[in-house]
Amino acid sequence: MSKTPIAPLKLKSLNDDGSFTAELVKETRTPKGVLLAHDDHGLSTKHLSFIDSLFWSIQWDGSFVILSETMPDDCPDLMNALYGPAVGDDPIQEHEVKYVKRGSRPGPSRIVNRPCRPTRNIVVIAGPGLHEPMIFTSFGGFPSQREWWDSSMKPAEALEAAAFWMIHALSDEG
Repeated sequence: MSKTPIAPLKLKSLNDDGSFTAELVKETRTPKGVLLAHDDHGLSTKHLSFIDSLFWSIQWDGSFVILSETMPDDCPDLMNALYGPAVGDDPIQEHEVKYVKRGSRPGPSRIVNRPCRPTRNIVVIAGPGLHEPMIFTSFGGFPSQREWWDSSMKPAEALEAAAFWMIHALSDEG
């Protein structure tokens, strides 16, 4: 695996003239060197080691993958921000939510005023990066649909995502 150095940046603001302001962020890698691009879900070194073991167990070749696994006892709980039927809750009603643009995402997320909950499950979404295979994100909980505004979806995928997010929401603590 290539160890090409990159300078990870977090977009702070996008200006009207097309310029932007960004800040340098700490690069996070698993113990075996796989880059974690989106590192804001509370992963510890134990979680990163477990992710390496998942990759080894499936003989990951760097292709796109979504993994959802129960963590071993030596990994601390992660927090799950998802609410709705996919995690055993009643559907989240429209009057319970607000729409909030999170970070540099292009569209707003459906947010509910409820706490994150501990989970023993971890999701890993990984695949080919610009210079090397990478983990796009990893978080506690279970896989969900992409958000309804994701422009990479085909029409049928967008309808499925919209249907999912009509009855699900993320915690305002997440």
